[in-house]
Amino acid sequence: MMNRLITKYLSLILTHIVVGFVATNAATNPPTQTQRAWPFTERTTPSPPPLQANETALNGIDHFVLEKLNAANITLAPETDRGKLARRLYFDLIGLPPTPAELDSYIDNTDPKAYETLVNTLLDDPRHGERWARLWLDLARYADTAGYEGDPDLPYAWRYRDYVIESLNQDKPYDVFIKEQIAGDEFQEIMGAGDLPQTPAEKAVALTFLRLAPFTEPRGDETRHEMLSEMTSTVSSVFLGLTVGCAQCHDHKYDPIPTKDFYRMKAFFSTVWLKRPEQGDIFQIGAPLPAQHYRKGEPERIKAMKAERQEALTASKDEFEKLKSQFKDRLGLPNAGFGIQSSGSTIGNHYLFETSPVADEKLHHSILNSANGEWQFFTDNEGPSETKPLSGQNTGHWFASIDSPTYIGLGQQTNPDAAATGNAHEGRIAEVLVYDHPLDKAERQLISACSDAKYRLGSSSILEPPSDGLTFWLDASDPDADPKTPIPDSNQPLSAWIDKINGIALTQSESKRQPRIHRPNTLNAPTVRFDDSLLIAKTKSAPFYRHTSGAIVMIYGVEHRDEGYGFSVGGKEDYLTTVIYPNKADNANLNSILEDKNNPIFTKEERRQYDYLSNRERFTKQHLKRLEPMAMSLRHSYGPPFEPGVPVSRVMLRGEHDNPGEVVVAGFPSAITGHDQPAPIRLDPFKRWPTRSRRMTLADWIASPENPLTARVIVNRLWHWHFGRGIVRTPSDFGKLSGGPSHPALLDWLANKFIEEKWSLKAIHRLIVNSKTYRQAAHVQSAEATQIDPDNTLLWHFNPRRLEAEAIRDSVLSVSGRLNPEIFGPPIFPELPGGIEEQVKYNNSKWDTDHTAVSRKRSIYVYQQRTLSMPFLQTFDSLVCEDTRPMRRTSTTPLQALAMFNGKLINQEADHFAERISAHSTNPTERVKWAFLAGLGRHPSPDEVEDMLPFATDQNLNRLARIIFNTNEFVYVD
Repeated sequence: MMNRLITKYLSLILTHIVVGFVATNAATNPPTQTQRAWPFTERTTPSPPPLQANETALNGIDHFVLEKLNAANITLAPETDRGKLARRLYFDLIGLPPTPAELDSYIDNTDPKAYETLVNTLLDDPRHGERWARLWLDLARYADTAGYEGDPDLPYAWRYRDYVIESLNQDKPYDVFIKEQIAGDEFQEIMGAGDLPQTPAEKAVALTFLRLAPFTEPRGDETRHEMLSEMTSTVSSVFLGLTVGCAQCHDHKYDPIPTKDFYRMKAFFSTVWLKRPEQGDIFQIGAPLPAQHYRKGEPERIKAMKAERQEALTASKDEFEKLKSQFKDRLGLPNAGFGIQSSGSTIGNHYLFETSPVADEKLHHSILNSANGEWQFFTDNEGPSETKPLSGQNTGHWFASIDSPTYIGLGQQTNPDAAATGNAHEGRIAEVLVYDHPLDKAERQLISACSDAKYRLGSSSILEPPSDGLTFWLDASDPDADPKTPIPDSNQPLSAWIDKINGIALTQSESKRQPRIHRPNTLNAPTVRFDDSLLIAKTKSAPFYRHTSGAIVMIYGVEHRDEGYGFSVGGKEDYLTTVIYPNKADNANLNSILEDKNNPIFTKEERRQYDYLSNRERFTKQHLKRLEPMAMSLRHSYGPPFEPGVPVSRVMLRGEHDNPGEVVVAGFPSAITGHDQPAPIRLDPFKRWPTRSRRMTLADWIASPENPLTARVIVNRLWHWHFGRGIVRTPSDFGKLSGGPSHPALLDWLANKFIEEKWSLKAIHRLIVNSKTYRQAAHVQSAEATQIDPDNTLLWHFNPRRLEAEAIRDSVLSVSGRLNPEIFGPPIFPELPGGIEEQVKYNNSKWDTDHTAVSRKRSIYVYQQRTLSMPFLQTFDSLVCEDTRPMRRTSTTPLQALAMFNGKLINQEADHFAERISAHSTNPTERVKWAFLAGLGRHPSPDEVEDMLPFATDQNLNRLARIIFNTNEFVYVD
């Protein structure tokens, strides 16, 4: 019994050893060419099969399709009518409906070549690139934000979108298109010992393709492993149609792709180098690289856009202050202004401020007079200003009211021990002057002239302020009170600021609390920038301590939005201090009322305007950043001694970044090559740049005519996008699970044609849409064909399909006559329903809602925020990409009907569509006919005209427009 058990266990062990050896041998010994199965075999060179008697074809595609149909005893459907065919072609090639004039022109054209001419016209239309770029961006996992925590903005991603649009419009050869996106920085071979060539701007932008994956903040080696692995997976699926990424943790379950091959491919990306993120961008994976604006006329457009945004920002600041003041007046709220506070056990608490708004970051000068037991305020040579008390009354207290003053402070509120207690002045202070008497009108005018000359006009002949009775003077132009010493450099910390009259030094020993010199140019006088800063002089002998009246002059700029204290004098329990009061409590009250949508005191338009103006500075800063000549690019490491060299690549066991296995070298998938030998990387003969040319080696191999997959994959994608389903059903997976091609010979014939046509995508578009197969009718009744081929795999009729989300929105705008045709440019921010941009955010909304014509550009330009999809587009299955997306799903939900019937976009554009209908004719019948032609691309039947006539009156045209928008025909193509 025991012997039988031992024999049984030994047999099991031996079986496991043999099976393990076979599995290992299969992974390490790739199949030869004769052993390989489709799709890893070389392309065949089929000729179009002959036609049967009485059959006709328009090109080779029809020969291959008819051969399959004949074998199944099915025939092609007849050609669809001219109007439907034109509408189908317009949507396929440019993603927009034909206008009534364009449709009638084609239908009435009797030229036998009219259709072919229309095909060429649409392929040459700049809108072609916009339509087809959107589908490529799905593959490139394009977005304008990085996703994950913070969802940081990717300010230069839009330049890649424009690169794709232009490349498709130019019909850039696909092999070049591949190489630019994988190895745009490695085009030029290094033949001598010179320096590396600069990457042309267009190719630097193209490399954004490799950087579009969503990522969270860096986590060292783990993040780099994930980043390079994602590049490997995406390049493989997009260009080769292989799920190589499935082999990251284990050998592929279905295709002959061992784990080792994944890491051999990943090794091509091992020398990728990213610039460290810009300071403060803690959530970013890498910073941008320089890339000039290269498109014809683009530098001039960008310059104009910058100037326009800067001007708009300046205007919006003034407009916002006026609007805020109007709103406060409506609520009875005081404005912000310069103020004074006297406080202590012996003098009480009195807080008075003027109502001249000064919290706008500009330099202002304020004069505070104390005389006859009253304070008076004069700002920017205006006044005396209206005043408001926050507490107490207008007492006119002056320095003699303070019990035993012991310190002078600048920049923050202080306690009796001269320690900071908060409420910092944030902004600039240029001068502080104290006089022993109230300043009269002539003295105030002289100070105003001095301030303007010194800080606004940059006059070379600087005036001196009145010297009579001047007892204290801090001057940023002479911070050490020694006119012989030079002014410190801009941004230099200021540890001491010395009074020019008495030599009293206000100091700060803590470096982090020291203010800094601010001097943007040599034209204007310097100022001192305070930001949580404090200067203190502990002295009991300042000359103005004994004065019962006088004046304080401050020249300052304010950035804080809470109250901030400036010049303070204090003693044991009492103090007197200047203050800038932005009126935080009242602003909060104003904001709370504005946020209450049910409060009728402000209209919806007023709330929108307030919100828009309050965010101008923040959004303008981001918009201007997008216009910088930068690209979300990468390059290879320069190698030693400057940067890391070529790292050792290893298999990472179970895909874990810290679990290294055997060493591998860069190589192509063995399932395709039939071997696992290293790739022949061309190295710099002078060995100055040993890290270069790895990605170009991969790109050259992918883009080679001998590669059996590349041409097959892209022509299959084009076929899928034209017919709704590819010859291979899974466009990014040509492996075993794809089920193989329905027409393998046709696929190879198309791939061969593609290469013969010098990798021209437009040539394949032209071939497909000119075929009889493409021009078939969609709605064909054939019980026999339906039974034999219910899924229409054999293409015995055209598959009707719903438009993509972007095409639906673009069509609505096109039919309403409000689509903005402008091509290229930064992302747009159409209005979102219910203010959801404020609900879906990290700390601040990234969605700068725009109500101008710019927001009505085509949907490809809509800001792609990974944490916020535009609801209308999302309803129709357009999601911001997290991963490469080869196919759009097509759902049918009640939300779609609601969006088309009740949505703001539709109702808004229906009004404009109605205006177009009204302008076309006053005749109700003609109105109905034109509305059908504009919206549905066909003439209505007599019954439809009769049914729609009640809606063709001036009062009901909006309803007619909405009916057109809500028909199935509007969102479907036959």
